[in-house]
Amino acid sequence: MPTDPHRKAPTQEELLEGNAVIRWLDAREDALIAQLRGLVDINSGLDNGPGRKQVLDLLQERYEALGFTCQRLRHEQGFVHLVAMRPGRRPSPTKVLLLGHVDTVFDSDSAFLSFQREGEWASGPGVGDMKGGLVVALATLGALHKVNRLDDFDWVVVHNSDEEIGSPTSRELIERMAADRDLCLDFEIGRKTGAVVRSRAGVGAFFVTVHGKASHAGMDPELGASAIVAAAELVQRVAALADPAKRTTVNIGRIIGGGKRNIVPDSCRFEIDVRVRTPAEAERVEAALRAACETTTVAGTRAELFGRIGRPPWQRTPASDRLIHHFQEVANDLGIDLPAEDTGGGSDANFVGGLGIPTIDALGPVGQGAHTFDERIQIHTLKSRAKLCAIALLRWRPQETALA
Repeated sequence: MPTDPHRKAPTQEELLEGNAVIRWLDAREDALIAQLRGLVDINSGLDNGPGRKQVLDLLQERYEALGFTCQRLRHEQGFVHLVAMRPGRRPSPTKVLLLGHVDTVFDSDSAFLSFQREGEWASGPGVGDMKGGLVVALATLGALHKVNRLDDFDWVVVHNSDEEIGSPTSRELIERMAADRDLCLDFEIGRKTGAVVRSRAGVGAFFVTVHGKASHAGMDPELGASAIVAAAELVQRVAALADPAKRTTVNIGRIIGGGKRNIVPDSCRFEIDVRVRTPAEAERVEAALRAACETTTVAGTRAELFGRIGRPPWQRTPASDRLIHHFQEVANDLGIDLPAEDTGGGSDANFVGGLGIPTIDALGPVGQGAHTFDERIQIHTLKSRAKLCAIALLRWRPQETALA
């Protein structure tokens, strides 16, 4: 990556602090791996509330040791989220939000239950998505504490327990905590290329149920109203809402309907995944879906639509691009290749980036196979990502960067 000729060189103090961060993290690699093993070996799938609580307990202990004040927020649906805060103690501290979720997609009856190490790779449930990211976040804070620079920042950390189902009980919390932040770091798994994420598509989940009328398909077909036939026509109209030119996708991912071969079906259900890149597209697709479901072409049938665009699109902005570029400059100094990409996948960064707050995502360890039994990370990137984050924050000059 070419160096910005207008970039201010790090001060001598920043260079010395950066070297201290590197030495401290190099010496702690075994401890980071042990910490990750401990988190991964606790199942925290969506069916395991006690496991998610146990992970939150370990995280809270770590934050309190760094001088953070912690609060548990319990939602009526049973999900518990952790907020850790540490006010800045120096003039005009940069207000930073750190995000990371404790839930995984691997339930307690999964065959994929423990941390394993094979050379330079580590595997296990959530090793990348995103317990590895939790370790990187804590290591970043520990390194800043080591060089006595935690006080330069006003910290808010949110660790939620429902991200894998779209953060339905934590979205409001994340947006509220983000409202006054200067920047946000999210620690989702780093891409296998080493890339971080600079924008994400908005994500919608919709569910359509078509109701018809059952009858005997041979003796009284005229008395029935086929929900499947009505759904088949409706599926075509829904699929046509996609717009490749705008990178809007509408995917019919599942259809369930009918019962016996010789019965006119009285019910059919299909599920829709929507990805949009702009708020205008989100509004268009959602309105069009509702309009489409108001009418069916088979007499005696009707359709019901449930769902919404649950994660707003996170678009690139000049402020976010400056933040990305700053991290890339620091990575260049550290000899790390740090590409940035735009992705169709969603995360909690959507909520913060969607508010226009400078955000960078996928700062967790570099890995691959998330959500599969081959989920794995490159072990050395636990410390290299923490070095990157800590030194990038040490060298962050908000006013000068904003004028760049």
